[in-house]
Amino acid sequence: MIDFSGCLAVWRIRPLRVMWLAFFLVGVALCPGETFAGVEEEIRSLRHDIQEMKKDVEDIKELLEGALKKAPPAKSVSTVGFRGRPMLGRADAPVTIVEFSDYQCPYCQRFATKVFPELKRDYIDTGKVRYVFRDFPLTQIHPQAAKAHEGAHCAGEQGRYWEMHDVLFLNQKDLSVSSLSAYADQIGLEMGAFDACLEGGRHAAAVQADMQAGAQADVRGTPSFIIGRSGSGETITGTIVRGAQPFSTFQQVIQDMEKPMPTKNGQVPPVDD
Repeated sequence: MIDFSGCLAVWRIRPLRVMWLAFFLVGVALCPGETFAGVEEEIRSLRHDIQEMKKDVEDIKELLEGALKKAPPAKSVSTVGFRGRPMLGRADAPVTIVEFSDYQCPYCQRFATKVFPELKRDYIDTGKVRYVFRDFPLTQIHPQAAKAHEGAHCAGEQGRYWEMHDVLFLNQKDLSVSSLSAYADQIGLEMGAFDACLEGGRHAAAVQADMQAGAQADVRGTPSFIIGRSGSGETITGTIVRGAQPFSTFQQVIQDMEKPMPTKNGQVPPVDD
């Protein structure tokens, strides 16, 4: 692990020392007859402050290293279900992507606006990939996210889940409850039903359940994706892709999933022409 704490401490201390020395030299030039007793006291005080800052840096370093030691290593493969969750693409698509996302997360927005359109065009719309969206609002840093996820499900009750999904990402800087109602009106929802759904917290438990499922699947941030062969059930085991990766990353994982599975003896069955 690269230790930046010392660099940070030096970066902060050196400018202070330079500034203090500059003022000292100016003072000596203007008042050459003044005693240096006060200057010596300032130097001692400065040295004490530097020592205290070094102790603080060491304490922070120790805390960070302790936290890293306690955290289990990140998995590269995980299993997740998707029953009853919003879905795009053919149900019999050979590959399934399950995304855990946060409507207030800027990296999720980057994926939704930059990468997802390519993914949809080349893989979802062509029947090669089934795409599932699951909620993972990071409420400690994104206080408006959880209610936005509920709002998307309320829109889904009226058949407008994906329209709301797109509007929320485009307007993620303002996801207040009043704005959620405005966005719902914008996409043509029946407002009485939408407001009742949102105010009543009808989908709060579903959002919480997704967060728990994500944690069990080793989701540690957003966006996170689990990409696997679809199979016949409503659960997949697949590769974990973390962060707002470029389209080429998803393309490579999907292409690997499309290759024939090796048999028990390690041989790959021939592909019929």
